[in-house]
Amino acid sequence: MLWPYFGGEELTPSEAASPPGEPMGMALFDQLWRLALPAGATKDHPIANPLAPGSVPFGDLGGDFPPVLVLDPDQDVLHDRVGEYVARLRAAGKEVELVVFEGQGHAFFVTEPCGEASDELIRIIRRFVHSG
Repeated sequence: MLWPYFGGEELTPSEAASPPGEPMGMALFDQLWRLALPAGATKDHPIANPLAPGSVPFGDLGGDFPPVLVLDPDQDVLHDRVGEYVARLRAAGKEVELVVFEGQGHAFFVTEPCGEASDELIRIIRRFVHSG
């Protein structure tokens, strides 16, 4: 999963620390959720927040749930939510590989496609795909 894009009504510390006007910050993410969710839904809708009450319990995902690679830049506004998602998958006994990109922000592979971190991202995805 490239940057699991989840939301929620209650802000996480990394979301609350997002400065106003940040190009990849909460104002943009909130607008995208308003466009994506059904009319009248909040960011705690199961589509947006698999951690919210009413979402499918992680233990109900089934035994054939495939291994998951989760890529998480540590400077991403969504960093805390990604960590919680990974923790819940692991607690449910799911196989999860988490790779944290230190010093990187949301969609760094778009803003710096030829950078060292982007190259590493491609290597990690390739290894994961070819290992399964």
